[in-house]
Amino acid sequence: MTSIHSNRFYRLTFFLAIVLLLASCKKNRETVNIAGPATPSFITRNMESNMLEYEWFSAKINTEVVNKGEKTSFKTNLRMKKDSIIWMSISPALGIEVARMIITPDSIKFLDKWNDQFYIGTHEFLEERIKVHLDFNMLQDLAVGNPILYDPDEKFKGTKDQDGYILTSRSKPKVRKAAGLRLNRKSVEQMEDTLIIEIDERKYDRVMERFDEEDEELIVKRYWLHAENFKVVRTIINDLLNLRSIEADYTEFTLIEGIRVPSKMNYSIIDNDQEVSFDMEYARVKLNQKTTFPFTIPEKFVQIE
Repeated sequence: MTSIHSNRFYRLTFFLAIVLLLASCKKNRETVNIAGPATPSFITRNMESNMLEYEWFSAKINTEVVNKGEKTSFKTNLRMKKDSIIWMSISPALGIEVARMIITPDSIKFLDKWNDQFYIGTHEFLEERIKVHLDFNMLQDLAVGNPILYDPDEKFKGTKDQDGYILTSRSKPKVRKAAGLRLNRKSVEQMEDTLIIEIDERKYDRVMERFDEEDEELIVKRYWLHAENFKVVRTIINDLLNLRSIEADYTEFTLIEGIRVPSKMNYSIIDNDQEVSFDMEYARVKLNQKTTFPFTIPEKFVQIE
């Protein structure tokens, strides 16, 4: 039988492991030359050409989590093969591994070394514990700083600020109605630095009655891009259905074989129940060096049902 302590442990471990992968980039306040047009086609074309291309990716990650004023620090060994597998080993400050996880597009393997337990199964196990839909492609993009939830067929509005370019998703009429949004130039500029979108509660309640929980159109996406290299330096995703907001910022990049790779980042999530922030620092980043994904279940471990 799983104890209350065990439940809390692997719920926290899963949550921390997933949010570890959330990363985008912070604004550079130095003055830059923004010469190109702020058209969506110009911005998206350059953004796509500067996304990180890789087959293999690995890094050591130091993380500090702040949740309700309490700080937790731990280290993660992250390894990935694109479109195939994400492997993580999690250790507290003392360096003793407490959990190991493998995520594929359709499955999860998890070792809880603290309680001698393991799980092998579908994404539903994880989603039930972190209360977030698990998207394998999103996790990959978050880990390497590519724009999350980006759809090249989606329509965007392009603008400029003092640092570079901003892409804002052109919400469909029902989304604008739900939020009371009017995406003209003035309203987009007012939204630029806000994590939470102010909602007209009466309109929201009426419109939400006609949506189901799987409606992905109730998402407002904003991407900030550096004017010179078109790397995504900040992302804010507003989930209007669940009233959840996610912000991801890169504070530093490192050149690995001439390619800009994130090295420091901050991630925040705000919803009705919590506000959690994560400061992460990558070390020993390796690109396109083939690696292994060890995962062995000790005989004494009990399977989590």
